[in-house]
Amino acid sequence: MPGLWQKISGADTPIVSISEAKAHVNAADFSDDDTLLTALTGVATDRFDLENGIIGRPLLTQSWRYLTPAPISSSDSVYLRGYPPATGFLIDRAPLQAVTKIEYLSGGAYVEWAASNWVARQISRDMAFVRAATAAPWPTVDQDEAAWRITATLGYGDTPDKVPAQIRHAAKLMIGHWYANRDAVSGFGAALQETPMGVEALIAPLRAKWV
Repeated sequence: MPGLWQKISGADTPIVSISEAKAHVNAADFSDDDTLLTALTGVATDRFDLENGIIGRPLLTQSWRYLTPAPISSSDSVYLRGYPPATGFLIDRAPLQAVTKIEYLSGGAYVEWAASNWVARQISRDMAFVRAATAAPWPTVDQDEAAWRITATLGYGDTPDKVPAQIRHAAKLMIGHWYANRDAVSGFGAALQETPMGVEALIAPLRAKWV
């Protein structure tokens, strides 16, 4: 469904600690590279986190806002086939901890739609459907691209240990690679070649779609 996701807040904590990074690259017994390794833990986290990451999922707990012009009918979505007819909002971000607030635009200002008027149901591992509660009337809203504003809490949890081990270990592998390969290219002369997981891999998630 059409709409825009905006990040409101979230921790900047890396999913791999400096001590874990040092142990992984066999640098636990000296501190010369602590600054570099601290930076790499942040870069590796950003490589995976939802905003610009390669797996499309938020990691640590974050608050996001979804703006959309109107609800949809369950009959209009392939993801809702087989479900009872209903009108609502498809939340296609996961892991979803909770939908915390729904607001609608009325007279140019947002008004909170009382929680008693809607329910959120998980329909798959990656999606939830927010619909009107039984007998709850839909309010009259302004005609606007952001007529509805839905606030949701996303992420695996508040601390790095809640993030799946596979993701955290992948981050360690990246940290180890960047620690051992500190330049964009390796080799000399005719043998010069780009370092895997180097510049292109880092900037790819940020590249404008029209470039």
